[in-house]
Amino acid sequence: MTPASRAIGKVACIVIEGADAHRFAQTQFSGDVDALAPGRWQWNAWLTAQGRVRALMHLADTGDGRLLAMLRGGDVDATRDALARFVFRMRVTLAVGHFTAFAGDPVADGTAGVDADGVVVLGHGTRSLRLSPVSAPSDPVAQEEWRLQDITWGWPSLPAEAEPGFLPPALGLEHLGAVAFDKGCYPGQEIAARLHYRGGHKLRLYHVRGSSSLSPGPTQVGDDATTAWLLEVVTNRKGTQALIVASHGRLKQINILGNIYDVISIFEA
Repeated sequence: MTPASRAIGKVACIVIEGADAHRFAQTQFSGDVDALAPGRWQWNAWLTAQGRVRALMHLADTGDGRLLAMLRGGDVDATRDALARFVFRMRVTLAVGHFTAFAGDPVADGTAGVDADGVVVLGHGTRSLRLSPVSAPSDPVAQEEWRLQDITWGWPSLPAEAEPGFLPPALGLEHLGAVAFDKGCYPGQEIAARLHYRGGHKLRLYHVRGSSSLSPGPTQVGDDATTAWLLEVVTNRKGTQALIVASHGRLKQINILGNIYDVISIFEA
């Protein structure tokens, strides 16, 4: 671990190993796993047959013969058990791993590897995520900085109480590169492709900022109190910033529970 590394919380992963690890992931996940080279990571997702997001993840090929699916929200044990039902005769094993996440120094975006101490390192460009089996208390300042950057980049986490509920456009999966339309079949592909080519989905992901505090979870927006979802929320002395899934529109402001929040970014599809 580098001196600049600071603990930001716990993360759960599904470790996919075996001769058919890549083939299994390619047939189940919505992103193009065939394009994932050793020493790289990508955004990916697992959809239901109805095209709804069942799991959202950073999928890494750490170069040591395994794939590491770091879940962003959801229930790792339930996801692993559900995935295991589709292994059939493939030469693959699925195991759950728990890590302490550390915010580290800048590392080239999209890179993945394991350092001399056995720490998994995912490069995010201006920062790195380091996954260690060693437990450590979270640093509140580092945790807040990390979550604010996630909000700025439009990097959502899936709330357990909403899964599986969101369709890919609501979480900006195309913006993240987590859904492919030129690969073989995978669960939910037909629905994802239809939304991509024909459009029509009514929800999008927004980065908003305002002065009133908010709490993650379902909320109400607009004069008609339409239901929306707050996925990530950070409140400090400078105000509140959040990622919210709300009705699609070229909005400059959003009324949330009677308070006005400026729209900073819209993460399309």
